[in-house]
Amino acid sequence: MIFNFRTILSISLVLLFSAVRVFAQKNEVCLDCHKDPDITTERKGKTISLSVNHQELLRSPHAKLKCVQCHVNFDPEAFPHKEKIEPVNCLSCHANAPAKHYFHPTGALTKAQSASMPKFFDCKSCHGRHDIIFPKNRGVNMQASKVTETCGNCHKNIYIELLKSEHYKAQGKKDVTPPNCVICHTNHITKGFGLSPAELKANQEKLCLSCHRFEPGAKKVSPASMIKYETGNHGSRTIKGINEAAGCVDCHGGHNLHKSEMLEPKVHKYKVPNICSKCHVAVSAEYKSSIHGISLLKKDMDTPGCTYCHGEHNPKPIPYVPNSVFQETKIKREVVIKNKMIYCISCHSNETLMKKNGRKTIAAAHNWLQNRERHWEVLRCVDCHSSSDAHSLSHNILPKSKTPRNCEDCHEQNSVLMTKMYKQKKIMAREKSGIIAGILNSTAYVNGTTRNLFLEIVTFVIIGLTIFAALFHTMLRIYFRRGGKK
Repeated sequence: MIFNFRTILSISLVLLFSAVRVFAQKNEVCLDCHKDPDITTERKGKTISLSVNHQELLRSPHAKLKCVQCHVNFDPEAFPHKEKIEPVNCLSCHANAPAKHYFHPTGALTKAQSASMPKFFDCKSCHGRHDIIFPKNRGVNMQASKVTETCGNCHKNIYIELLKSEHYKAQGKKDVTPPNCVICHTNHITKGFGLSPAELKANQEKLCLSCHRFEPGAKKVSPASMIKYETGNHGSRTIKGINEAAGCVDCHGGHNLHKSEMLEPKVHKYKVPNICSKCHVAVSAEYKSSIHGISLLKKDMDTPGCTYCHGEHNPKPIPYVPNSVFQETKIKREVVIKNKMIYCISCHSNETLMKKNGRKTIAAAHNWLQNRERHWEVLRCVDCHSSSDAHSLSHNILPKSKTPRNCEDCHEQNSVLMTKMYKQKKIMAREKSGIIAGILNSTAYVNGTTRNLFLEIVTFVIIGLTIFAALFHTMLRIYFRRGGKK
């Protein structure tokens, strides 16, 4: 088919006049019908209102637009105006919307583009339809102070958690940037972005540190333990992209965040072992069975938890212990710092704390020990006070009644030391139970290396039977002698 100039001109004029006719159509023509509050239509069995509030439209950023600029290809004289009515495509004007809506990657897409998504979010869900308001206007649902409530319309369960959190409470403070849904979720911190677990965790970590990080002179919500975050085991591994390392969300959660001193949060002192047990299963099991774990479960806040020794976000600073403690006990400070027992001493040398809990200080509790200075140099607290192998750093600290004083574990190979050891144990038994009870109950022998529990039992039985036979024989002689005289 051949088109000459006249034909092309005629078609162009028809299209031009049609476009002019449509775009020249005033909004009042549409509102003649659509201002009626009762105008509705049926879609998929549901009654949909088609009413438009003209006053709301005049207050919106779209007040100067024609209806037909958004509702394209509508025939005003046909009813319905379009055979297949599709949602308004906001991207025809707001082409940069996807770049500003990372928190809802599907928010600015058409329904066809979002078909593969589990749920379709369009612009109208958050911004409204004809009642759109400039985001900077006071009271608008997308204003910083209102955006949490707006998101809560769909994310109801998360909204309930967030209302109790410190992040939500901080929205009323003037000295910090109030964290809200948009501020956090503009970043790639959710699974919907298709990142690897390590990348996702690194992004979450980076976001948290953007606020919770100490910077001199900056107004940051930052605990002191965050100053050297990268030097900690968790922080350094997460930054390197190691997915197995715990990140902020793994311990603190995502939305229901509280200060650690409150009882609700997951990171409260007596709940911390439950968090650590997600990764450190064996260690946590040991700790929970220990005297420390049992006391902490009873909410004894004087009890050391995981973070007391290991730190929160960075390695635990060396605790302060007065010089008088080292002078009294003859413990060398550099030794206990090196073997990590300084944390034990920091509590068990505190006379006020020990008295409060009905315990002796480390000096008073070890006054029975011979050659204490030498023992302090070669032994750690856990070597005697835990249930695990002496070469391991055990977390199952035993109560006083179950703490073994089995010096044989170290001294059984040296008969000279064993001899001295058992003499010392005999003296201790007599001081504790008296001379007679001490002799009977003592497990000490001069030649301790030859001790045999089976022979010990047999010996006591033989001695007991011998004494009984002698007494029985004596009684019989006395009895029959008296009878003979009669």
